[in-house]
Amino acid sequence: MSDRRIQRWSTGCSALALAFAGVLAAGAASAQTAPAPDNTVEEVVVTGFRESLKSALNVKRQSSGVVDAIKAEDIADFPDANLAESIQRVPGVSITRVAGEGRTITVRGLPPTFTRVRINGMEAQSTSGATTSDRGANLGRGFDFNTFASELFSGITVRKTAQAEVIEGSLGATVDLETAKPLDHKGLTFVLGASAGYNDLAKNVDPKFTAVVGNSWDTRWGEFGAQASLAFSKRKFLEDQWGSGGWNPATVDGGFCTPVGVTPQNPVTNTGNGTDAANCATGVARPPAGDPVYAQANRSTVFFPRLPRYGRFHHNQERTGATLALQWKPTSRTSLSFDALYSDYDVKREENWLEGFSFARAISQNGKPQTAVRELILRNAGTSHTAGVNLGQTVYDVDYARFDGVDIRSDTQHDEFENVFQQYTLAGTHELTDRLTVTGLIGYSKSDYDQPMTTTIMFQRPNAGMTIDFRNNRDQPIIKHDFDVTNAGLYSFGAPNAEVRLQQIYTTNIYKTAEVNLAWAYDDDLTLKVGGHYDEFSFDTSAKQRSNNFLVPTLSTAELQAVTKVVSGFGGHGIDDGVFPSSWATIDYDKFVASQNLYSETGMYALIPNYGGIRRVDEKVASAYFQADLKTVIGGLPVRGDIGFRFAQTELQSRGYQIGLSPQRVTAENKYHDVLPSFNVAVDVRENLVLRFSGAKVVSRPDLGFLTPGGSLNLTGTPSITSGNPDLDPIRATTADLGAEWYFAPGALLGVGVFYKDIATYVQNQSQQMTFRQTGLPMSLLGTSGVDPDNTPITVTRPVNTPGGPLKGFEINYQQNFTFLPGLLRHTGALVNYTYVDSQIDYFLAAGGVTTNDLVGLSKHAYNATLFYEDEKFSARISAAYRDKSIVALPANNPLQDLEGYDKNLTFDLAASYQINENFKLSLEGLNIFDRFNRQFIDSDRDSTFVYTHTGRQWNLGLQYKF
Repeated sequence: MSDRRIQRWSTGCSALALAFAGVLAAGAASAQTAPAPDNTVEEVVVTGFRESLKSALNVKRQSSGVVDAIKAEDIADFPDANLAESIQRVPGVSITRVAGEGRTITVRGLPPTFTRVRINGMEAQSTSGATTSDRGANLGRGFDFNTFASELFSGITVRKTAQAEVIEGSLGATVDLETAKPLDHKGLTFVLGASAGYNDLAKNVDPKFTAVVGNSWDTRWGEFGAQASLAFSKRKFLEDQWGSGGWNPATVDGGFCTPVGVTPQNPVTNTGNGTDAANCATGVARPPAGDPVYAQANRSTVFFPRLPRYGRFHHNQERTGATLALQWKPTSRTSLSFDALYSDYDVKREENWLEGFSFARAISQNGKPQTAVRELILRNAGTSHTAGVNLGQTVYDVDYARFDGVDIRSDTQHDEFENVFQQYTLAGTHELTDRLTVTGLIGYSKSDYDQPMTTTIMFQRPNAGMTIDFRNNRDQPIIKHDFDVTNAGLYSFGAPNAEVRLQQIYTTNIYKTAEVNLAWAYDDDLTLKVGGHYDEFSFDTSAKQRSNNFLVPTLSTAELQAVTKVVSGFGGHGIDDGVFPSSWATIDYDKFVASQNLYSETGMYALIPNYGGIRRVDEKVASAYFQADLKTVIGGLPVRGDIGFRFAQTELQSRGYQIGLSPQRVTAENKYHDVLPSFNVAVDVRENLVLRFSGAKVVSRPDLGFLTPGGSLNLTGTPSITSGNPDLDPIRATTADLGAEWYFAPGALLGVGVFYKDIATYVQNQSQQMTFRQTGLPMSLLGTSGVDPDNTPITVTRPVNTPGGPLKGFEINYQQNFTFLPGLLRHTGALVNYTYVDSQIDYFLAAGGVTTNDLVGLSKHAYNATLFYEDEKFSARISAAYRDKSIVALPANNPLQDLEGYDKNLTFDLAASYQINENFKLSLEGLNIFDRFNRQFIDSDRDSTFVYTHTGRQWNLGLQYKF
């Protein structure tokens, strides 16, 4: 274990030690305290899944706005193994899974960047990494829920409508995460849990431990409580994946090797590569003159996968979390609390691919022009609606093809990243009078994301034969090669047939928060609230990389064999046997690192700053609000609600590097303010029927990646600039909600709600012509280039504010305990919700023009369903979560295709527990119990498979002891 890991482990564990010290000290004090008066009322704490639903329903019913809540069944017993999996049960919430776990949430069609997350009352940011196909490290405003152990939390509240007293910044929802409080439980509490996890793809057993200790006392100085928790889990699992690397038209990268006699000859004669009038490359004969296969293949309307490949990932995750909570109520009028939260999410991942590399490279890298198409069957993929040369034409995907001259590359990527999160909050409440109450909070949170190693090592066998066959299954093509792919002696390692890529990313997010609130209960029906809030937020990221990935050593056959190994056992478990070799040669990462002294940072493998990835954003937000909470009777109907406004001023400073003749740091500032009125009204039409109406103006600040003033500058040829835009206005919207909730039985609900958001502004990249002076960048960047700052047109690509569009939808929510049924069925119940969302946004296309489509991240249809059983001893539930397809990138990152997206997905989870006696409980959890694959696609017309991946079923068997 490294020194850094030891230090962070000790930091987390010290919180638990502090709690024990607090317990002992307060216990000694309580021993000298007089007995409690006889008239004390014993608090009854309810537990179990059914009671957690009932408690959450009470929160929803009593709120004036649209609120959904999730409560822990008991101490250290959150309903799901992952926070995101719990939140997805809320109507209108969908999740994105990475490596088999929920990572981010989408609320009512709005992507993660539009949702604010608060932990114990203060806004926070958490960051994790992911594979390239899952969009890599989170360098934006979205919150990664997979960094936290769910056992650390006692409740989640999702606020879908705005209130003046709640911080601004959300278009989707404000999510409140709460850790447990010691005074919620009377007396000594001790919980110890352990479980073993089994993954049926990896076939290994992983440990998980939780511990909670707490106590509360009535002392001469008032009530005091202390509680600490510790959670640790480790997972080693596999992920098997088919990936296309995107799809390209056949004509991209120079097109395929031309037949004999075609003018112009492609590739041109190059004796070093064995290219001449009769050969595409060494050992690869040109197709014969007049070859019909070439004519069929080499068209812009025919699409081939860029990197047809199968891969096996080895994931190794450790998640450690700790909390410390101290509460003191010196009098019935005063309460003070201190909360500390620590989390360490540490991941090592290795990806091993075997891929056809030529389809993604030009002739400068011995790519596609050296590849000959020998046989070809195409699949009619419909008519293209993407702007460009294919518009209105029939387009095709390869269905079967046999190639010669393909460079078969073994690709190993090794990632190590760690997120360390810490937060400290001090909050207090004091009743100045019977009607006047003041509350306050100060807090600090820090999220350190370190990715010191993203290492990719590739070697290949040039000019091999390869077939790819999609005819049986578009998601699992059959790929075959004409050589023994397990024999490292048949490959070569040396320029230009190898690469070594090294990258580093370091990101720190810090929040500093202070707020004070004053509430005056004018009478029992009117409470006036005022308050002020101040946030300082900083985002700081840096990056390094190699200057030349193609600078590699030349290894002999024996040297290559000494630093390679064989991936084995690939396939099965949903990937058909025989679609791909079950074994292939790959780099042995540890041996290669040791033999090359890879991280010496000197000589061949020296790293240089990646100036495009070095940027910082500092935000200071000062806000104040006024809110009136009302209760009245109108027409004989009880009415409650709140009305108010919030004023927020944002000051922004951003830094980055403008890359020109030499990297130069640039700084920009921006300031704007918003006045945000809001109201929420709830009418008790009948004793069990509530009608709601809400309206507000809301704001969400631009994503962090858009705000850098840095970018890239090209002053040769056609001058161009690619940069961020710190002058962006925030994304603003007007919202309205209308809902009805029928609480037709104890613990039951039938609710329907409609919502509308008029998104006035949006942010997306746009290319336009302007002069250099109009960009506002320093004149010194022009150097001696000769560019006229006032007359030479420059193509500037940067994010701009664009018109938004309406977002509308409805949600239906049903929940009931089936106590009316006979026998054992009276212990059953169900939760079901469905959400429909529609939104149309105008997008700028890379080739110019505008297209209209769904909002990025939006799924039109989503539902969640849970069926449960619970009696005095046994509890069980099975849950289904469905999410319709959604867009992840528009325009697509590959040419002549409109977008990329996630396909629809239906996932089932299971949980069961048995209360052995008063102290012991046995539990079983199953995640993705039917091992559903995740699929990503490219192009809405062709619907070509981008990624098809799974991680297997995950089972956890646990035992919990509670005192």
